[in-house]
Amino acid sequence: MKPSRAVFQRIRRVSRNLFLTTILLFATMALCLLLTQIDGVEKSNDYVPMLFVLSVLLVSRFTDGYFYGVAASFAGVLLVNYVFTYPYFAFNFSLPGYPIAILCMLTVSVLTCTLTTTIKHQEQARREADREMVRSNLLRAISHDLRTPLTSILGANSVLMENGDSLSVEQKRKLHQEIDSDAQWLIRMVENLLTITRIRQDRDCAAKIEKTPEIVEEVLAEAVTKHCKRFPDSPVKVHVPEEMLICPMDAMLIEQVLINLLENAVTHAKHATEILVSAEKEGDAAVTFTVSDNGCGVEPEALAHLLEDHGRTSAQTSDSKRNMGIGLSVCNAIIRAHGGSMHAENRDGGGLSVHFRLPAKESEDGE
Repeated sequence: MKPSRAVFQRIRRVSRNLFLTTILLFATMALCLLLTQIDGVEKSNDYVPMLFVLSVLLVSRFTDGYFYGVAASFAGVLLVNYVFTYPYFAFNFSLPGYPIAILCMLTVSVLTCTLTTTIKHQEQARREADREMVRSNLLRAISHDLRTPLTSILGANSVLMENGDSLSVEQKRKLHQEIDSDAQWLIRMVENLLTITRIRQDRDCAAKIEKTPEIVEEVLAEAVTKHCKRFPDSPVKVHVPEEMLICPMDAMLIEQVLINLLENAVTHAKHATEILVSAEKEGDAAVTFTVSDNGCGVEPEALAHLLEDHGRTSAQTSDSKRNMGIGLSVCNAIIRAHGGSMHAENRDGGGLSVHFRLPAKESEDGE
């Protein structure tokens, strides 16, 4: 039986914590030895304990739980006694007043460790509460959006079943189109929710994105082709530079981002007659993608929250079944997981432009 992923993660965390604790203690000891050579033994005795207390603070800050900070406290006390107290490189706890000094140093170290760890746990609890609030807001946001198209599908299907014989061919075709449109949108919503789950399944950071160098023009072409199959009456113009652009990415996820943005432009951009998709290189640092339309744009107060998980725009009417905010929050999550950034702005001549920026070179950790 192979060890589970959780076991490997636990082993990795323990190894990391032990490594950080050891490195910080040895670095502190090396610094104290250096200062002892510079200032002499007598002067160094004034600040050596404080430097070890500082190392305990750092250990508590960058490791998990109380154990490593408390262990660093005891190790620091022993190192001060063994290396920096006469007789040197030997333990001696019988010096006058030394037990009290050791006890004070240990108490300060443990209290520092406990306080630092408590603050860190409180911060983690606050972040978890924020994540839970975001999840709750997202669930509230999608409850209506899922219920409405399902109701529409059931209604159209009921009409076909009960009154099918009395309907004209054109009426049946229109009902079938409505069912197909609602079903396609539900599929897209489920894909978006699955993407959110994939990207946010890790408690501390976004899931690892498997990036490979992709030709930007091919990714754009694939997304636009899929979009035009669903919306044949929605013209899309594509603008890319003459030079070939290559960018590390998860091509399927970036296609999903582009398809979501194109669908939002069609669904929410009232009176839009043109959609433009473009990509351009920012030196050697990044590639910027833009999806823009010439519709009515978004009200300024809604624009600030457009990319949030629970963002809704005024373009969504009370009977609308399309939530623009959910699609854009998925796009934003995907781009952040790629190490990029995303923002939206109203165009001067009317309409909305959504830009996202991807690093042109993959970072060393592969994220």
